[in-house]
Amino acid sequence: MKNQLRILAVLVALLSAGCFGNDPPVILSFTVDEPNPEAGAPVQFSFSVTGAAADGIRIDPVPGPVVTSPVTVVPPESAMYTLSVYNVDGIYVSKDIRITVRPAFAITAVDATPGQVAPGNDVTLSWTTTSAGRATITDPTSGQVLEVATSGSMIVHPAATTVYTLTAYNKLDKPPPSLTAKITARVARPPSVSNFVADPPAITQGASTRLSWTGDAVNYSVTDGTTTFNVGPRRSLVVRPAATTAYTLQAVGPGGKVTTPPLTVTVDPHPATSLTYTAPSSGALQLVADACSPCGAVTLRIKATATVQLRGLAFNLPLDSTKVAFDGMLGAGPAWPDRFRKATMGRGPLQDVLVIGMALEGTGTAPAQDVTLNPGDELANFTLGLVSAGGSGTVFDGALLPPAYKSSMQSSSGRISSAIAVGKLDAN
Repeated sequence: MKNQLRILAVLVALLSAGCFGNDPPVILSFTVDEPNPEAGAPVQFSFSVTGAAADGIRIDPVPGPVVTSPVTVVPPESAMYTLSVYNVDGIYVSKDIRITVRPAFAITAVDATPGQVAPGNDVTLSWTTTSAGRATITDPTSGQVLEVATSGSMIVHPAATTVYTLTAYNKLDKPPPSLTAKITARVARPPSVSNFVADPPAITQGASTRLSWTGDAVNYSVTDGTTTFNVGPRRSLVVRPAATTAYTLQAVGPGGKVTTPPLTVTVDPHPATSLTYTAPSSGALQLVADACSPCGAVTLRIKATATVQLRGLAFNLPLDSTKVAFDGMLGAGPAWPDRFRKATMGRGPLQDVLVIGMALEGTGTAPAQDVTLNPGDELANFTLGLVSAGGSGTVFDGALLPPAYKSSMQSSSGRISSAIAVGKLDAN
């Protein structure tokens, strides 16, 4: 009996000295108020434990060490969250909770394609939402509200520019209950065009007529079946058809394009058979012609009638290119080196203008020296050939030259405008 009492006393002493260790930790509960939070929303973890060391409680991956419950955390992403509890001996227990982060409730994109159509044409409305429970599209024209997919598209046919409303509804009774976005389908009406007429409607071959019209297009073009004339926003065009011709007008605007029925200009045939040139009556530099009879082509020469000094010349001669054709060759007189000259028919603003440029070359450190032309000296020459289909009429008239005419002479003394006197060329 005494031995038994002695053994019991030793066991009590050993237990009192802690030789068998501390109680293991226990997790009584570990919960979260929202296991499926919206992105950016906080959640609250709650726990109850026993046997934990003073610094032996943590929640991972965030916030790490914790002391008291509850603990508020904003989950950065979906993850497994683990509560770990350690006692003073390093013994631990753990429990997991899965947190799944859902995208924030939002309307992320809306669009209407194409950006602009004619009335009644197809427009595709498209939209994207996140975390929506359902969605609707409201048509303000009819007042109809259509249930649609939370992300998707639909085709509409607006008669005029229409602003549709997309409404996305939240799920799980979360705030806000809904969001809206506007989707604009833009409609532009085709341009209007009317009163497409020719004045006069009938001409003699070689004469011109003016086509005109009214409308609200941003761009117009006229075609004769072979050639298209783009006239931009202008509402008239002068034409010189060589034969009876049907013209079609096309009007283009944001809402599409409109083409008119053909407009016929009647031409009385009267082809030209020769050219006649009348020389100017005065001028230190004159445009003169070689004698010919009959003249199917005319060679024109720039000649001096008085002593002239120059080192450069610019000559723009507007002409009726339906009646003559430039052969592309520019000959030079003996007083001018061949390599410093150029002639061509202009384009763009210089359409139907013969452009001639001549210049002497400087040394690189000093300008070119003047060339002296004496009376009778020739500066340059070119040839214009008759185009019979252009009919009769004036090719150019020095007394009535338009603003595109230019004849400037450069010398050491300066620049002289209107340096070349021009006569009159007719197709007969």
